[in-house]
Amino acid sequence: MAVGRLGYDTLSHVHGPALAAAAASFGAGRLVLGTDFPYEDDEVFVRSVNYVCESGLTQAEATAILDTNAADLLGLSEA
Repeated sequence: MAVGRLGYDTLSHVHGPALAAAAASFGAGRLVLGTDFPYEDDEVFVRSVNYVCESGLTQAEATAILDTNAADLLGLSEA
């Protein structure tokens, strides 16, 4: 199934239920941080990062989204 091979960003305009639905649908391991940078910056940028931690995902899921998933999906992880 194609959706299982794609990566998705977390930009949902700080809507926690949308992020939780994406994690439930695709798996948190397929999600990477999305910010709309450089179009959004300053407080909006910070909020787009903080809401990942406050969305109800587990600490491990949030850490993966913010830290390791992008490298994993691009094959750049240190193994």
